[in-house]
Amino acid sequence: MQDIIDSLEQWGYILLFLYSLGGGYVGLITAGVMSALGKMDLFIAIFVAGVGNMIGSSALAYLARYQKNDIMAYLSSHKRKIALSQIWLKKYGSLLIFFSKYLYGIKTIVPLAIGFSRFDLKIFFILNAIACAIWAIIVGICGHYASNGVILFLEKINAHPYIMPFAFLCFGVILYIIIAQVSKKAKKTL
Repeated sequence: MQDIIDSLEQWGYILLFLYSLGGGYVGLITAGVMSALGKMDLFIAIFVAGVGNMIGSSALAYLARYQKNDIMAYLSSHKRKIALSQIWLKKYGSLLIFFSKYLYGIKTIVPLAIGFSRFDLKIFFILNAIACAIWAIIVGICGHYASNGVILFLEKINAHPYIMPFAFLCFGVILYIIIAQVSKKAKKTL
């Protein structure tokens, strides 16, 4: 366990940046936990995740705008999500950029939909930078302060190592149930 923490401490900011290019909730929450352990700096982690998310979202919008035919070939199974995102863009406008950061499964589709639409990319880049900063601050701080429960859990696991397999099994079952429910609801909306 200590080797993993040492590796995350050494490579954490680079991994966080790369993971944040595509959204990166888990990476930023992990950075919040690591900052509570004193292994990472919370403010640097928030900055790195925000910049990574901003670059990733901006690159998606830019590629969708100027490489539409090439991008559409990869998105043939997501046409309904893109159409839904474009409808939301017409309905909610710039607010969608802010709210899409928190919608799993949509956060990467919205920049593509913006790139495919006539939405001004300069305005998108500015709003996206603000939305990414807000997203990084909220998720990073929540991860940092919620980490007390995680730290207590890890301390109990270290005290009783036989609990670890049971904890992973429970976590896997809970995660499977959540994903199944979210997928079922997503299929109903599309």
